[in-house]
Amino acid sequence: GSSITIIFGFGISALPTVTAAWTSGVHKELKKSVEAVLRISALFTIPAGLGIAFLSQPILNLLYGSSPNEVTIAAPVLVVMGFGAIFSAISTPLCSMLQAVGRVDLPVKLLTIGLAVKVLLNYTLVGIPEVNIQGASAGTLVCYAFVTVAALFFLCRETKIIPNFVSVFLKPLLAGLLCAVAAYASQGLLALVINAKIATLIAICLAVLVYIIALFALRAINKDDVLMLPKGQKIAKILEKRNWIG
Repeated sequence: GSSITIIFGFGISALPTVTAAWTSGVHKELKKSVEAVLRISALFTIPAGLGIAFLSQPILNLLYGSSPNEVTIAAPVLVVMGFGAIFSAISTPLCSMLQAVGRVDLPVKLLTIGLAVKVLLNYTLVGIPEVNIQGASAGTLVCYAFVTVAALFFLCRETKIIPNFVSVFLKPLLAGLLCAVAAYASQGLLALVINAKIATLIAICLAVLVYIIALFALRAINKDDVLMLPKGQKIAKILEKRNWIG
């Protein structure tokens, strides 16, 4: 939830940058702006979504440990919702950028189609006893996955830009996977020797540390990304001195 709120705010704040680059007609600047927005979105949302998916049961035990039956039922749903949150959050700045390049109609159209697919899947899947409530989370995942992929396609078509997918998505994904695996493994091992709830909290902290190290090791953060953040100039100077940003 918090990552979606952050990215929503970032999507709005990124509009002037993308609009300025679009209206200037400088293709190189527009490409840099679009890639920076997508990369920062991925850097926030991928680890959050994967973390929720990999630690679904421990997180629910932490919050609702007194209701083990409910946790068992809800855990698979939270796994799907974790992946759905990634697409949901990334679709927000994508739609903002479509508006920035003059296609204010597309976000509404894409979201309408996505919601129609969601309703159809909910109606179909929830009625299947073996699927039941998981059908609702699956519908949400498919809805936002469609909106994200379609919005990215139309953004590339309208701007004539093909983002560097390795830099924008693959590096954040690799760092996010390392983060999620670290969380899952450390929680499982720590839960053998200490209280499971404490183990979950420690695992989350370790995962954040692993993610930060992975980002710098993969040089997944660019100077342009940092400059778009509050006080980005100062942060960029510090990171550049240590050769931590690409």
